[in-house]
Amino acid sequence: MRIKGLFGLSMLWILSAAILATIYLAWIFYPLEISWLGLEKVVHLPATTISRNFEVLMDYLTNPVDWTLKMPNFPSSQNGLHHFQMVKYLFHVTQAIFIVTLPAFVHFCRTIIAKKYLHLFRHGLLFLICLPLLFGGMAFLVGFDQFFILFHKILFAGDSTWLFDPAVDPVIWILPENFFMHTFILFFLLFEGTLAGLYIVSWLEISRQKK
Repeated sequence: MRIKGLFGLSMLWILSAAILATIYLAWIFYPLEISWLGLEKVVHLPATTISRNFEVLMDYLTNPVDWTLKMPNFPSSQNGLHHFQMVKYLFHVTQAIFIVTLPAFVHFCRTIIAKKYLHLFRHGLLFLICLPLLFGGMAFLVGFDQFFILFHKILFAGDSTWLFDPAVDPVIWILPENFFMHTFILFFLLFEGTLAGLYIVSWLEISRQKK
């Protein structure tokens, strides 16, 4: 039971690490998104100004000591501020999970991976690999727009403030659906890639034992 708990905590760390990596990589690569998505033409502002507003938003969302959101070029409604606050809470929960489960992951690496016992968890790894594929297949079948709506309805159940009105929350113009689709794809690649790597290691352990 203790070993299974260690595996579960380690997978939770990998999940939180993939989420945080996605957040910070999206922040780093956002200037490229401005160009790819033609956001300058959408809001009629230079790329540097758009980036500055995005940086203010991301600093608010990820910085646990920053509890005031005031973007220089994009005013926010009370509903908009409420939604961003909910997102901020989720980000901080993810950061907390990352920190709290890190010792378990380090212990897992030392006692399971380093000692070549990872093959004992190959079925669990395979299940975790297939789960995102299931969601990815659903997103492909229904379309990302519908999947994105369903995602918000589940994550923010009973709260409709995520439905931004561009008239009062114009920041939504620089956060188009395609941007979020790119972040979902990035998370998918990071999470699946990490788990696939671990599964390959577990498979190699079995192959070497048979020789």
